[in-house]
Amino acid sequence: MKKVIITLIALTLSTFIMAQEKAKIKEIGLTFRNLDQFGFSYKVGTEQSLWRFNAVSMLGMNEDRSSDKESEDRDSNNFGLGFSAGKEYRKPIAQNFEYRYGFDLSFRYDHLKENNGSTTDPRKRKENLFTPGINLVFGLNYIIGDHLIIGAEIMPYLRYTFGQISEERAIQEYSNKVDHSDIRYGFDSSSVLLSLAYQF
Repeated sequence: MKKVIITLIALTLSTFIMAQEKAKIKEIGLTFRNLDQFGFSYKVGTEQSLWRFNAVSMLGMNEDRSSDKESEDRDSNNFGLGFSAGKEYRKPIAQNFEYRYGFDLSFRYDHLKENNGSTTDPRKRKENLFTPGINLVFGLNYIIGDHLIIGAEIMPYLRYTFGQISEERAIQEYSNKVDHSDIRYGFDSSSVLLSLAYQF
């Protein structure tokens, strides 16, 4: 009897392990917002539950502008970086269609440094802002063949931004530093995410 029980347990465990290994999937993809912002995604897990990692955005700009009018001389640079990670669950709703839902924890950093080179009124402005947040995820997948997935999701959000904004004016000897904070929530067109992913 013991041998039968041990054999049944061994068979059950081996079947479970083989099923888990077979169900393990990975996805890499491109994501789009407003058709003019893009990012990269990576997902790993099973067909029903995946961890998701997104490089949401990375933006940068350096500008050096000179003019015949000194009041319009300016140089500035800004940089922004955002990413998110979370959990996604999937349920089949029709052939080649899946419903997906879950959540993401997100973080964004924005830096701005701007100098007005005017000799009559030189000014400097600097911003360093940090934005943690959470997004809910509700979306659909359309599966093409064995590997391609086209997806769309809406992501209601809650974000908290904090940091410091400083401004200086040399001639007026004006200097001001402001501790900035705000809370934003809701969803809009920037909360719609389109994706094209390859599953392997």
